[in-house]
Amino acid sequence: MTVNKVAPAAGFEKVSVSKAAIGSTPIILWQNTAINPDCTAMPGVTLSVLHPPEHGKVTVSDDGVYAAFPPANPRSACNSQKVPGHQALYQADAGYTGHDKLVLQGSSPAGRVRQITVDVLVR
Repeated sequence: MTVNKVAPAAGFEKVSVSKAAIGSTPIILWQNTAINPDCTAMPGVTLSVLHPPEHGKVTVSDDGVYAAFPPANPRSACNSQKVPGHQALYQADAGYTGHDKLVLQGSSPAGRVRQITVDVLVR
């Protein structure tokens, strides 16, 4: 996976991600979470599809995800367990090979909004 920050647009942080998929096997595109130090969810976290792919489908679900807080952060105690969050999965159409592109949008309780452009190479 490659993640590149793109110049921010007004009110948004734009992120570019490159992923690879083998056939129609589902892959995780993006995960997000915001948790309290006791590992419970903070309200206000969202993840949605702004522009769907042309050659596959994206499913966004509320799932447990593994966080990766640095050791100095009190939330790092939550890194060893799944915490409440969202994840986006991509599945290419059967028989498709080539590039596909989609845009996700995620937000945080602090009002941070990310537009995530995902380029998927399907082999």
